[in-house]
Amino acid sequence: MSDYNVIAGLKIKYLSADPAYPEQGQVWYNSSTQNLRVNGVLGTGAWSSGGALNVARGATGGIGTQTAGLCCSGQISPGPSNNTNSTEEYNGSSWTATGNVGQARYTMGAAGTQTAGLISMGYSGSALTATELYNGSTWTGGTSSNDNRTNLGSGGTQTSALMFGGSESPGTSNATEEWDGSSWTTGGNLGTARYQLSGNNVGTQTAGLCVGGYSGSAKDLVEEYNGSSWTAGGALPTAEGVAARYGLQTAATIAGGGPGPAPNTTARQYDGSSWTTIPSIATGRIFVSGCGSNTGGLIFGGSPAVTTTEEYTVPSGTSNITSS
Repeated sequence: MSDYNVIAGLKIKYLSADPAYPEQGQVWYNSSTQNLRVNGVLGTGAWSSGGALNVARGATGGIGTQTAGLCCSGQISPGPSNNTNSTEEYNGSSWTATGNVGQARYTMGAAGTQTAGLISMGYSGSALTATELYNGSTWTGGTSSNDNRTNLGSGGTQTSALMFGGSESPGTSNATEEWDGSSWTTGGNLGTARYQLSGNNVGTQTAGLCVGGYSGSAKDLVEEYNGSSWTAGGALPTAEGVAARYGLQTAATIAGGGPGPAPNTTARQYDGSSWTTIPSIATGRIFVSGCGSNTGGLIFGGSPAVTTTEEYTVPSGTSNITSS
């Protein structure tokens, strides 16, 4: 154990029993069993079926976590105005209807949590600037965005959100907007304008992530935001668009989507510099949305409109530390 102290530069707690509620990554010595113990991720993650959405839809807004998710609005059938204003909350096993959004839309930007959500822009016959805020039961109007865009990327919280790229009339946008809880201001432009980035809530306002997308064709490009400017990140192994994206700048997941027209089942995770393939999702689909983290994620919906939900879970717990 002294060797571990020297290597890690930490003091290991000497306990007679395992702590009742160990934190992720916590290390201690159990004097009763004479084992060095750690609480953390154990084994390889896997996808499993989750509870079906009540309203079949694609290109919806995804917010929250695997056990507290939020599905906002979306497209229920082909056509520019075939939208639903339905909102549903996920509790880890099933979806429940809650307060409707004020302006039905799809391919919008989304940010926040299940009890403090934000959506802005998107499409409903035309590209929108409308912003709405969710308090866990109802939506209220917020200050409109500066641009009217659709198919844009997003991340952050209800009081500190980031939205970027997307389609505008005419052309493709490289614009970035930052939300401070009451108004939108212009941020640094993407290096490469692109669209079909929606369905995600990935990163934060000061550590954003733009993954794949389209600009004439599907792209493998990844860009990282530092609060003022975008720089190149580790490229995807293959070009991807219209996929679910969620997580953080240094721990993100992308699943489904594809270069089109056929959807794929591929899922990958990002560590801040490179991508690793993880087990495939069961149902390939485009315009699928997601939320959560690399160890506990959720994807749902997709086009053509479906109710399918899948959960990605990495087992965790307490184990002994052994030397090799």
